[in-house]
Amino acid sequence: MFIRQLLIILALSLFFAAPAHAKRGLAIINTGDELFEVAEFPEEVIKIAPGARTAKIGYKCSHFGIFWADIWTWDCKMVAVTGENSYGDLPPNIASMLDTNPAYTLSKAKRGFWNHYAFPTLLFLIAAFALFAYFRKGSEEGVSEPA
Repeated sequence: MFIRQLLIILALSLFFAAPAHAKRGLAIINTGDELFEVAEFPEEVIKIAPGARTAKIGYKCSHFGIFWADIWTWDCKMVAVTGENSYGDLPPNIASMLDTNPAYTLSKAKRGFWNHYAFPTLLFLIAAFALFAYFRKGSEEGVSEPA
C-alpha cells in the first residue's frame, strides 16, 4: 500500500512539475544549461587574452535533474565562465591548448555534494525506504492478536 501511494505521489509530481533552469525555481524536475567552474586561467592564456584574468575555465552542460540533483549531464563544452550565470566561448586556439591539459577536464569541475552525488543517494534512500516498508509489513502480518 505504501509503495503504491509513493508511486502515485511521484507520478503526480512529475505530471504537474514545471521546468526549472540552472538551479532556479521550486519545481521537482529541472532541465537546461548549467555552468561548472574548473580553475583559473593559466598565465600563458592570460598573456594571449588579457580578459581571461577576470574569468575562469569552466564547462557549460545541458542537464536533466530531479530535486536539483543532476541525473544526466550531456553536451558539455569548455567555456570561459564570467559570472554565476554567464559565459563566453573560447577561441579555438585557447580551447585546443586547454583540452590537452588534464587539470582542466570536466572531472575537475567544482560541483556541490548534492549536485554530484544526489542521484545515487536518492536511489539508496528509496531502496532503504522500500525495504523498511516491506519488512515492517511482513512483521505486522506475522503478529497475531491474543484471543
